[in-house]
Amino acid sequence: MTHGDDLAVITGLSTQQNTRRWWVIGGLGVALMTAVAIWFGVASGAGKVEWGNAGFDVVSDKQVDVRFDIYRDPSRAVECVIEAQDKSHFVVGRTTTVVEPSDASPSRQIASVQTAGPAVTGYVERCEYIATPG
Repeated sequence: MTHGDDLAVITGLSTQQNTRRWWVIGGLGVALMTAVAIWFGVASGAGKVEWGNAGFDVVSDKQVDVRFDIYRDPSRAVECVIEAQDKSHFVVGRTTTVVEPSDASPSRQIASVQTAGPAVTGYVERCEYIATPG
């Protein structure tokens, strides 16, 4: 008698029925874990500000204008930190800009960064919602 035959005698099911049952249980387990992973992914991104760098213009040795798109709840104000770097990747300028509530999301923004020396790039370092009092 084989191991499968022993199991069939104990459970009263044929080997084929036991195999099918484990495939169903495994499939349900995979479906459940997939649903949990999707839920965690959606929950982790909810309520966050997202942005996309859309380019920059080196205006002078003392200024870089940075273009970026904000994806957010348009009814809430956002604060973004914008940086400029020189050719050695040192930060030569940083500014904070507030994006007020608006009617739409995404929205295109432009922020000017005053620099201590010539910059070769400008970008958004981070954005977050401004905490509302109360």
